Amino acid sequence: MNHQHQSVGDRTYLRVGAGSAVLGVVAALVQSALDPSYSDDPTKAIQQASLSHFLTRSRILDMTSFLLLLVGVVAITKVLSAGRGASWARVARTLFTVSAASGAIATMIVGSLPDVARSWAEANPALKPGYIAVYDALGDVSGGVFAVSWASLGIFGIVLSVALSRDDDFPKALTWISAASGVALAGAVAAGVGFQVSAAFALLLLGLLLSYVVLVASSVRIWVLAARSDSKTPVVAEPVGNGPTL
Repeated sequence: MNHQHQSVGDRTYLRVGAGSAVLGVVAALVQSALDPSYSDDPTKAIQQASLSHFLTRSRILDMTSFLLLLVGVVAITKVLSAGRGASWARVARTLFTVSAASGAIATMIVGSLPDVARSWAEANPALKPGYIAVYDALGDVSGGVFAVSWASLGIFGIVLSVALSRDDDFPKALTWISAASGVALAGAVAAGVGFQVSAAFALLLLGLLLSYVVLVASSVRIWVLAARSDSKTPVVAEPVGNGPTL
């Protein structure tokens, strides 16, 4: 599919989307590095959360990355929607929107945990078990919502791979990387939720990293397409020397 004929507004949006996707990936990686690790024991975890401010900061980065990545995916699927994989691209866009929205909801739930932890720290001993139960329940709910986000992202990767395979302007390697990321994420959710196996975390990391590779590579590609379109835009000269017609 030839994407050369684009308006100035389209090309600007593609550049904004490409930059947003790359910044979103950077934000997601920084968030992963800063994300504090707490104990699986809710009694220990709530004590750790009450003493740390990193959880709130990492959630802000999480929300930022979701927004930036969504802008980037909309731009990528906009390009793909002009080709033979248009319907697949639109489905992929919807799936990523579901993934980003559910991820944002889960992030807001996790963001409330420090407030619960601080209330626990200030409560009298008789009330502390109640705060621990709330903390543990919120953690379980956020985990379930994150599972929806990851499952949607997995299906997104598979659907996007079909859209990519039908567009000649994107490297074929991206098709397989996107499909692999989808399979890994779907496998992580199935292994973690359905079978409770330890390999789920490794599959989740693999799937997320591969999806980041796809988004960055696709962003670079749409930036190149926008630049190529700039170079091929004809310049129309104003007519000179034409007097008024009587």
